[in-house]
Amino acid sequence: MHFLEQLIGTQTGLVLAFLATAAVVVLSGIRLSIYGDALGDRIGLGSGLVGLVFLAGVTSLPELVVSLTSVIQCTDPAQGADLATGNMLGSNVFNLLILAFMALLFPCKFDPSKMENPHTASTIYGLIMLGVFAIAFSTANLGGMRVPLLGCSWPVLALPVAYGLFLRREHRQQCSEVQEAHLPSEQKLAHIPALHFYSVLGGLCALIVGGGIVLSILGSRMALPPEQGGFGLEASVIGTIFLAISTSLPELVISFASVRMGFLDMSVGNVLGSNMFNLLIIFVADVALRTNSLLRQASAKNWTSVGMILLLTLLAGLLLRTRNRAATFATATTMIVAYIVAMAFLM
Repeated sequence: MHFLEQLIGTQTGLVLAFLATAAVVVLSGIRLSIYGDALGDRIGLGSGLVGLVFLAGVTSLPELVVSLTSVIQCTDPAQGADLATGNMLGSNVFNLLILAFMALLFPCKFDPSKMENPHTASTIYGLIMLGVFAIAFSTANLGGMRVPLLGCSWPVLALPVAYGLFLRREHRQQCSEVQEAHLPSEQKLAHIPALHFYSVLGGLCALIVGGGIVLSILGSRMALPPEQGGFGLEASVIGTIFLAISTSLPELVISFASVRMGFLDMSVGNVLGSNMFNLLIIFVADVALRTNSLLRQASAKNWTSVGMILLLTLLAGLLLRTRNRAATFATATTMIVAYIVAMAFLM
């Protein structure tokens, strides 16, 4: 234990510990994504919601754990709020980049014209939820808006309400559709003994929860001054870049795996569904903070990420409607360049 404390007390040790923990979260998230889809088969959920619900939910578990742990564990409430908010927003920005990466790396597989679902509704739902978040963020300093018992603001409470309504409508539209887009490993997992299946599922969840706790602690240490072994970075920057990318890697890997096997609908649904699910993290973290308002303490720099999510969502909608390689390449490249410029501004 003393050795570990000495290791993460240096900048090099902090980076190595962060990378190792992120690797555990990524590998567990990938496996959990497959088990999550198989769970949908075991409990009889229509496969049309695989990408939007199960893959989105299980691959967003790292973001949930990291953000929740940040507000609970950090001794500085403002730093915890920045880590939690930056992690969620940064993850949504990076998730949208996954679509651009898929278009550039798998040009033969990325053919929106062959998708059964254009995902227009999911894109609009995501924009509406982002608008609700923007209202909550902009009114966070107003008094008298706290919900009794829950402790969150009324606009923040609108996030899970909107998500539930969107999910219900999406389910109604897709429940009669039949999709056979399942990986072979998912088909096998759906029939293994229940005790084995749920034991592995629980173990993977435990690894992600533990990894998320460690990532949030390491993220807090990164905010320390260089003489104390940190990097002196603002908590919002750490959450938006380091924590966000590391917790979004499961989405990236499972989306790549799906599109390589020809399941573009599932990949797109995973990305858009994850972004909607991630916005629920603000509600959970705000309730967990109890005595303080999460968004009231979050840095104004997070507005940069809000603007990036809006821009990248609009570009992603355009990307999913392109019908020629040149337009696809131009749109995907624009998304990546915009992300690099925005991250440089935050730094």
